[in-house]
Amino acid sequence: MLIITLTKNSEKTISKTAQSLSSQTFKDFNWIIVDDNSKDNTINIIKEYKSIKTQILNGPNIGIFEAYNFALDYLKKNNIYDIIFFIHSDDQLFNDKTLEDVNEIFKIYNPHCLFGNIAYFKNESSKLYRFWNSSYKKKQISLGKNFFKISKFNHKDLIYGYSFPHNSFFFDSKIINRLPNYSTKYPFCSDYLWSLKTMLSNEIEFYFYDKYLIKMKHGGMSTT
Repeated sequence: MLIITLTKNSEKTISKTAQSLSSQTFKDFNWIIVDDNSKDNTINIIKEYKSIKTQILNGPNIGIFEAYNFALDYLKKNNIYDIIFFIHSDDQLFNDKTLEDVNEIFKIYNPHCLFGNIAYFKNESSKLYRFWNSSYKKKQISLGKNFFKISKFNHKDLIYGYSFPHNSFFFDSKIINRLPNYSTKYPFCSDYLWSLKTMLSNEIEFYFYDKYLIKMKHGGMSTT
């Protein structure tokens, strides 16, 4: 498994993200940091977590969505074959078994991708105040306990604003060439546009894992 984090002066939050990774029962993963010229202690904090196999890349100094594109291009150029997950530098995995559970799902069902549920916190990750269950029951086909295939999305399905939590998205790198790039025209909602394009793709099969996978910190770009 390959975990990717985009950072820029993230010293206030990155240690919690790193802790949530280092405490995972599933250890067979690499952590790639795409850093946008951090001037604070971000990189030194990351290097303290020696139990995590980490690689630090110098990302483009243009913005978060260009950094996403940079990371996707890196995966393509290096012919990486793995399960890929982007975790934000102020988010945390929901519990210590999250990666183990997700890896087991990929072993059993070999999905193109999956998304799950997320919960929000403000200052303390132990105090969750909002829960986003991302199910879409009329589109779900049960495959096993808590795991569903999603029948093809169409424009009518999405017209009232449905989307999956962008930061709960795990995907098999075999579909990477089918994923769209992120638009750099929209500084705050390019992730939503990316999600819409991905859901409407005829080349990607979506699956829903009805478990909480991520704890998301309130106050980032997408919540403000």
